[in-house]
Amino acid sequence: MKQAQIRFVFWDCENTLVETAEHHWRKHVETLKQHDIILGDKHRQKIYNNSASQNHDWIKKELGLKISAKDYLNQTDQWYLDHIHEIKIRKGVKEGIEYFEKNKVPQAVVSRGHRHLVRAALEAKNLTKHFRFILCKESCKQQKPQPEPYLMALKRMENLYHQKINPINCLVIEDDPIGVQAGDAAGMLTLHRPIGDESAINMLVR
Repeated sequence: MKQAQIRFVFWDCENTLVETAEHHWRKHVETLKQHDIILGDKHRQKIYNNSASQNHDWIKKELGLKISAKDYLNQTDQWYLDHIHEIKIRKGVKEGIEYFEKNKVPQAVVSRGHRHLVRAALEAKNLTKHFRFILCKESCKQQKPQPEPYLMALKRMENLYHQKINPINCLVIEDDPIGVQAGDAAGMLTLHRPIGDESAINMLVR
């Protein structure tokens, strides 16, 4: 991957910039304790793969949760926000951000998370200032793995800099294969950085 090719960088947020997987798990565990429901490790993957409404539905059906989806979402979100400062920046992210800033490469965030949760996590870690904009789930009709989120980000960057931008000059950094697929479909360079693999950023900044 040649540095000269990279003129703009689009970061995913959750588990790419900040480590949120455990935080999302804990919001369900701690909220359900208040309803006398215990989640076990066997439920982790299901919680991670599902949307908020899907999680409510199966927990209601299989574990006997008695509150509405709206109330459950509000309670889990509130726990998430109350404990937002416990979230950690992923290893190597600060170095990556500083590297791109040093080389005058504009950066933005393209997330399939909800805006209020994404912004809260980034603001808690003082990361918001590094990005030209933050694009979240609410901004796009189609979600990753469709290319629309990254194509929309590309268009916004073109408007900011008053120039046409070739997608091949944009770098997408993602933890999830779904996000990598979206970046590839948008015609951009993609850097897959799975959870637990901290070598990819080092490849750029060394």
